[in-house]
Amino acid sequence: MANCKATTKSGAPCRAQSGVNGLCYLHARPERARLLGQIGGRKNRQQLPEPPTGPFSATDLRNILAETIRGVQSKTLVPRAASTIAQLCNSARTLLATAELEDRVARLEQQLAEQHRAAPDPIEADTNGSAAAGEESAEQPAEEEASAFNDAGQPVEGSDDGVEDNGEGTAEAEED
Repeated sequence: MANCKATTKSGAPCRAQSGVNGLCYLHARPERARLLGQIGGRKNRQQLPEPPTGPFSATDLRNILAETIRGVQSKTLVPRAASTIAQLCNSARTLLATAELEDRVARLEQQLAEQHRAAPDPIEADTNGSAAAGEESAEQPAEEEASAFNDAGQPVEGSDDGVEDNGEGTAEAEED
């Protein structure tokens, strides 16, 4: 059989076998050549592993990075894609720590609110719920404090002239 009569893009003669009309299959049907090239390109496209769904744990991130390393070593994953995956895992790790702290704070706030609801109100516990009892108990400490102070007219015990000696004498008293 003879070779194709057409020339390639570079100007060299086509070396494919010619068909009935003297042209090869692709030169006889140029629109088909473009379609076949697209199909071949899709088959050779780099396939990334299916990402796991849902929130990631630290173990999930570790496993993703381990698969990425194996993919680069076995040349099934290009280093550029592996670098992107590593950056995304780093971002997810940072967010994971923040989300964990937010969850802990929310649980602690909920526990605190439950404890606050469960504990009796200290004011109601002292007064047994009546407002009059609360007023009486508020007046009692004020009366006790007033009785603790001495009257100004009473002499203080332990002094000759009724004035308390605090150990700081005046200059006149020391000269005598």
